[in-house]
Amino acid sequence: MKRSSLITLLMVLVFVSTLWAQGFQETGKLEWVIKDREFSRTFMEAYIDTLMGIDDMAELEVQETDELRVIVGIDVEGNANLENIYAKGRSGVLNRLARTVLDSMDTDMVADILKRRYSWDYLSAVDVGGGRGEVINVFEERSNKQVRDAFWWTHRRVDISVFPRMFIRVNPNFAFATEFGRQDLGFPAAASRTLNLGLATEVLKFYGTLPASYFNLTESSNAPLDGSFGGVLKFDSPNFGGSLSFQDMNFIGATDTSDFLNPAHTVYNPSAGQFYYSFTSRIGSPADQPGFVPIGSLRLQIGVTYMQYSYGHIVDEDNSGTGSFVELDRSEPLESMFGLFRAEYASDMNERFFNRIKLAGQLNIGLDGFGGFDFTTSYTVTEWFGVNLNMTYFWAPMTFTHDTLTDYEWEPGFYIVPSVALYF
Repeated sequence: MKRSSLITLLMVLVFVSTLWAQGFQETGKLEWVIKDREFSRTFMEAYIDTLMGIDDMAELEVQETDELRVIVGIDVEGNANLENIYAKGRSGVLNRLARTVLDSMDTDMVADILKRRYSWDYLSAVDVGGGRGEVINVFEERSNKQVRDAFWWTHRRVDISVFPRMFIRVNPNFAFATEFGRQDLGFPAAASRTLNLGLATEVLKFYGTLPASYFNLTESSNAPLDGSFGGVLKFDSPNFGGSLSFQDMNFIGATDTSDFLNPAHTVYNPSAGQFYYSFTSRIGSPADQPGFVPIGSLRLQIGVTYMQYSYGHIVDEDNSGTGSFVELDRSEPLESMFGLFRAEYASDMNERFFNRIKLAGQLNIGLDGFGGFDFTTSYTVTEWFGVNLNMTYFWAPMTFTHDTLTDYEWEPGFYIVPSVALYF
């Protein structure tokens, strides 16, 4: 695929997806279960007292020890409205709390349900961001959602970082997504000649990959990871995440390869798997106190990555830029194993509903010495514009042997990628 054709494809995708996104209403539901037993008991005591005050002969189907489940509707403007509260007893039966009783209770107590300033968990894996009004209070809590959405997902309808990544939300449940490189594997943007196109939700991402090049400011990085056609499946939950991916040079066929790989020394990733555990905590200082960063959420990920590397060359018999790939060597299992450590920070949302500062650092350490470090920083100037900078460095080469006499040392090098971000 020529570079001009790739740019045209991206422009068409952005245009069509934006039109589609405008045709959807930003509506949805928030559903969660209250894990704070003391909060649940206090609320249920008030509910039962109010019910008995209205009708002391009413049949009591709920108890103070019941688990509370909350369903909130989000309208087109992003405002939250309490739809239903269910009480789940030991038998597992769900009893809906009466609206007439809820309307008669203390309004502050019912409002506290919406704010989620207590321990809670998802009922469904769908939560909507970019809201206005009280729904934004859920992001003030020290859960993983504040920082995870800043890197994995987005709070906005359209989130474009020209062009390491792009998300276009077609409804609260999923988005069209475009991402350059494989940042989860330690090869972001210019360090990997791969473009990922597909769908993303808050928990899953399904991508088809194709080869593509991305600009880089340094000249010392002339050997990025080459790309081919393939697929990626990623998942990310509050505590666990990972990915599975594959690429195959045989899919290139008669495609012109001159723009997105090195025909003489081709190194690409046939398959990869990753698994990590994560946890989130509060970090930072208030604005009126000295500190390195403002109050925000810090998410740490610790895991392992299995990433195989294949080395070969393209047989271009007629000098047309097309040809078949011939594999000369492949990384051994020990060379393909990496330890993963990643830290992500996002400052708390301000009164304009955006994270002013985002920072991320990732360390991939190979068991044989090969590895790299990736650092990303973002500063949101206004609610619709931000600037980003990504730097990646690989500290050791990987050696491939393609005959009994000659070795090839693959050195990915150093990468600097600035970009701007637009939000709508």
